[in-house]
Amino acid sequence: MNISADFGITVTDTLIRKNDELIHRMDLSSENLNHDRVREIFPEIDFNSNTGFLAVTGGRHLELGDNIDNTPIIHVNEIEAIGEGSMSLAKLNEDESIIIVSAGSGTACIHAQRGVYTHCSGTGVGGGTVLGLSKLLLGTDNPEEIATLAEKGNESQVDLILEDVVSGPIGQLPSTTTAVNFGKIAKVEKEFSREDIASGIINLVGQTAARIATSVAMTFQANQIVVVGRAPSFNGLKKSLEDAASITGFTPYFPEKGEYASALGAMLVAEKTPLIKN
Repeated sequence: MNISADFGITVTDTLIRKNDELIHRMDLSSENLNHDRVREIFPEIDFNSNTGFLAVTGGRHLELGDNIDNTPIIHVNEIEAIGEGSMSLAKLNEDESIIIVSAGSGTACIHAQRGVYTHCSGTGVGGGTVLGLSKLLLGTDNPEEIATLAEKGNESQVDLILEDVVSGPIGQLPSTTTAVNFGKIAKVEKEFSREDIASGIINLVGQTAARIATSVAMTFQANQIVVVGRAPSFNGLKKSLEDAASITGFTPYFPEKGEYASALGAMLVAEKTPLIKN
């Protein structure tokens, strides 16, 4: 039995591989990361026996040392974990130039080709930004409530679009393209609904991630953009990212189970480690 964990800023994703079965769980992250916390995450696991390894990545995983009881701890570089897990889930041709967007609390862009993974860009804007701005502007950081509000809202009520600024499209940009995120709030004297504000927040984050990803993809002449992480679970964010990327001709691919790509990648890398016997 092999185990892996991705210690994120907001949540911790874990995987347990029993024979051919892969069990995924999610726990809220804790400020304290030590062996006691690991035992809390895996209460059913006896680390003194029957465990091949614990593969860890993300957060402060290096603080866990090299063993927990009799179980070796394999530390996996986060970029390699994201790359391995994402390519395994996406099932794309590894010879092609691929940009992987890991959209979690922040956003990281990784170039993948022939099994080599390179961190090439990113931004502090991500799912954590949605939660932080929502708590500030809406009084809630509950992801489900934010998503429900955003689905009922319309970001064009708070954003300035090209139609508002220049009365039409510019080049390949349609008239509905965002010109200024939240631009109407400074210009229009009215009460803005919580739903429209929530939609505007998610649109801001999705567009920012897409602009960075497509710029990197064009630089690397990438064939595809793959998006993993938990942030795309906000339906509106996924759509904003897709719409913004389509302007430059890209159609992002969101592989199934992408929320645990890093945890999967950590396990796959550890399983290749010569010193480990599964």
